[in-house]
Amino acid sequence: MTDGMTHEAASEALEALALDALDASERAEVLAHVAGCAECQRELAALERTSNELALAAAPLAMAPAQRDRIRARLLARAGAERAVAERAFAEQRAESSGPARPSEVVTLRAPRRGMGTSAWMAMAAGLVAIVGMGGYMSARRERDALRASLQAAQAERGVRLAAVDSLRATLEDKDRMIANLTGAQVAVMTMASQSPTSPTGRMFWDQAHNAWTLVAHRVPMPKSGRTYQLWLVTPTAKINAGTFMPKPDGEVMVRATMAMPTDSLAAVAVTDEPMGGSAQPTTAPMMVATAR
Repeated sequence: MTDGMTHEAASEALEALALDALDASERAEVLAHVAGCAECQRELAALERTSNELALAAAPLAMAPAQRDRIRARLLARAGAERAVAERAFAEQRAESSGPARPSEVVTLRAPRRGMGTSAWMAMAAGLVAIVGMGGYMSARRERDALRASLQAAQAERGVRLAAVDSLRATLEDKDRMIANLTGAQVAVMTMASQSPTSPTGRMFWDQAHNAWTLVAHRVPMPKSGRTYQLWLVTPTAKINAGTFMPKPDGEVMVRATMAMPTDSLAAVAVTDEPMGGSAQPTTAPMMVATAR
């Protein structure tokens, strides 16, 4: 290379510089250009980062033909120039000798060493031909990251589908239990009578085999603000709290509770209007009631 290296020549040598494949004088010439060229500084920094990551690349990718030919041409030109220097030195040494060398004489001559030797340079050339192309390596990393993101998205989608299936299965099992609580062989059905002007109607289903209670009611008015409805299981000696509830806007009600009780101890089922949160004992007259048979 010569002083005053052009931008094009320096740009072509950046890859070899990043791989530490230039001798001292070539390196100095390229660095002199890079010191005053912001574009080459950015390109060299990117190539050096990529060069450091090449050792971790799993499988080499073929270098682009144009890039491979360009690097090979430079290496062959360098080797040819050093060979010419060696031949001239050999000729000069022969000329200075007193006579032609005898057949038994062995002339040992070493080519002048300038930077890396020819054999070392050609070994570097062989390594460069097999190394991952910079553009190809970065492209492979982008494709890998995209595939990894796709895999993660697919796994997340699968997780959502599995969660949906589990939710549907749980809902189905709950519906099966509810149907069994309403239609089982040991289900007692009690009709709720009402004194309310709105005439709500309802039935209590008592699945004695599973201690399950299901109240289904219709046309139940919405209680006043700060009030709620409370369900009671009445025995000859106690009124047992079975939970509070609110009707839907259309007046429909379904209340489910689980509570063990001897089959001969139930006297009645009642619903009262209570303060929000419920009461320890009923504070109003029942708005719906069913007498146990």
